[in-house]
Amino acid sequence: MTGAHVLQLIDGLNVGGAEVLLRDLASGLLRRGYQVSVGYSTLGPLVQELENLDISLTHLPRLARVDPLLLAQMIRLMRRERPQIVHTHLFKSDFHGRLAAQITGVPIVVSTLHNNDAWAQKKLLGSLYGATARYADRLIAVSAEVRDFQIRHTGVPAEKIVTIDNGVDLNRFTRQEEKGKKLRRNLGIAPSAPLFGIIGRLKPQKDHVTFLKAAAVLLQEQPNARFLIIGDGPLRAELEKMTKAMDLSSAAIFTGLRSDIPALLAAIDVLVLSSQWEGLPVTLLEGMAASRPVVATAVGGVPSVVLPDISAFLVPPEAPQELAQACLKLAKNPELRQRMGQAGYQRVAAKYSLDTMIDKTTAIYDELLRTRGLGNLARARSGDAA
Repeated sequence: MTGAHVLQLIDGLNVGGAEVLLRDLASGLLRRGYQVSVGYSTLGPLVQELENLDISLTHLPRLARVDPLLLAQMIRLMRRERPQIVHTHLFKSDFHGRLAAQITGVPIVVSTLHNNDAWAQKKLLGSLYGATARYADRLIAVSAEVRDFQIRHTGVPAEKIVTIDNGVDLNRFTRQEEKGKKLRRNLGIAPSAPLFGIIGRLKPQKDHVTFLKAAAVLLQEQPNARFLIIGDGPLRAELEKMTKAMDLSSAAIFTGLRSDIPALLAAIDVLVLSSQWEGLPVTLLEGMAASRPVVATAVGGVPSVVLPDISAFLVPPEAPQELAQACLKLAKNPELRQRMGQAGYQRVAAKYSLDTMIDKTTAIYDELLRTRGLGNLARARSGDAA
């Protein structure tokens, strides 16, 4: 007997925290006996990774943030696939997916709250988002900070929210040393050069401008330092122009989108997050899983994940001087980098397991299946996974 069918909906399949979480969750659901399909709007590298898992994918083009065409496409998809569970991720999929599930009578609707997004503080968007949350049976916040933020700014019902910390697969980040060394050679970076990396979409949230300003300060005292900007996005051309204007071109490398994140983390010495806001960033967990020390802005769920001054240095957002000085401490001290990296690994191994995250999510699914009189699907799922 097959288990419940879960339709995952997400705004796009570029490489980002929510998208990586969906990929790992989908893989874990398959291993536990669920049927899984995915609907998405924006193409990206994770399309191929999900296809490699033999997951059915449906492209749902959209025109606007609030889009009747997208809603109609989701309604058609749900009527065709008839899932027992719809699980939505990110604003457009949350907003339209909840409405479509309500219209088509999907028994169970779950949404993951990924971020402390700036749009949520705009009254109209925050109210729209909160209004459709009543159609969700459960809301999963990826950190306590995200939970509190969403209640405060969007008015989502507190009684529906469960906090499940993001998790990471530690095995993906082990035995990557040789790949990391090869990447350095291919990029022309000397083994002795302190290498700082920032991973994420090139968009305002991640504040690459502050990262580049900090790089310019750091280079004045550490001329052999190098910087990887890993990812792509709408600000790329502007950031590349800024890099040239600041005379950073010889030290900074834009890698574009990459699928070899474990190897890239093995190549760098320090992971940097200069974000203006975050939920619980998956990139942060991945950096810790790769035993890399972190320099990050103290925003969202970041301070509760790291051990300040033990596995990471935290600085205020939009503070390039403070960011540079924290990076400089690590650039000058390889032993400190190793010690902080090991502390980060131990932290993520003890508290942020991918299996724990997936098990807590499936426990919610099974509870709701039983509540809706579909307990046979929950039992079937358990039997298939055994």
